[in-house]
Amino acid sequence: MKCHCSRRIDRMMMEAAMLGAKAIARAKINLYLEVGARRPDGFHDVTSVMQTIDVYDELYFRQTDGSAGLISVRCNDRRVPLGDDNIVWKAIEVFLDKTGVVLEGGVEVIINKRIPVGAGLAGGSADAAAALLAMDRMLDLELLETELLEMASMTGSDVPFCMVGGTSLARGRGEILEKLPDMPAFKVVLAGSDAQASTAEVYERFDELAERPSGDAMLERMLDAVRACDLVAVCGALHNDLEPATTEAAQVEEYKRAALDAGAPGALMTGSGPTVFALVEGLEEAAEAALELGQVAPVTIITSFAGRGAELG
Repeated sequence: MKCHCSRRIDRMMMEAAMLGAKAIARAKINLYLEVGARRPDGFHDVTSVMQTIDVYDELYFRQTDGSAGLISVRCNDRRVPLGDDNIVWKAIEVFLDKTGVVLEGGVEVIINKRIPVGAGLAGGSADAAAALLAMDRMLDLELLETELLEMASMTGSDVPFCMVGGTSLARGRGEILEKLPDMPAFKVVLAGSDAQASTAEVYERFDELAERPSGDAMLERMLDAVRACDLVAVCGALHNDLEPATTEAAQVEEYKRAALDAGAPGALMTGSGPTVFALVEGLEEAAEAALELGQVAPVTIITSFAGRGAELG
């Protein structure tokens, strides 16, 4: 018998199909993440090689009569906030403020969540990037990419990258991007659980570490490996300064060991965690890694590198 939750999600998706704009929001992983000291504005300078993957949320938008307010957000995942603390809400506010558009009614967003929540995969940032594209389409403004990227930077640190996607070197808060050559669609196996990591808390613990890890020597190795599209070399340069700062450090190490035992040439925690990814060449290797990781991780997903970020559906 179908549960009430399933009926609710099905109803939401039927309504979504009738909305005015659809956008795809792709997740990302950090192949390399070096974190500097805390800045006066509270952020940390980072140096990161980011890669979009083909795990994505779907977002549907429509204009309303405004009876539910200027902005309303609905989602099939109850863990996602639906008020002004939702980054999609913030993206829409930034969009309206920067364009000067005054809506006669309101805008409703339905998020079909597929990217695990609080997993270090930038699901919220990806949704925000998709929201900016969808608002531009729905209002038929045809803004320049530079204008949308400026709004993305105002919305959140990872939002600009999630908009352009592919492979990039990110600096500053993560908003200063240098496009790198797109790599082949190498396979990625994600291993995670229902546990969510607080990015703020992970960075606070990172600040408290007496001895901070340093990945300086590995950055050029990673950039050379990316430019050569050499998976083994990429795996040899995988690095994340935040791994020691996660409360799920033991889980992360267990997942990494399982991936390597299955023959994956490299595995790493992404972002602030606690999700671990393993990189392999093909589907057969991905299946082997997923089988091994499935013995220790409640959630495993097989996906691949993606050459694009957010896009309109």
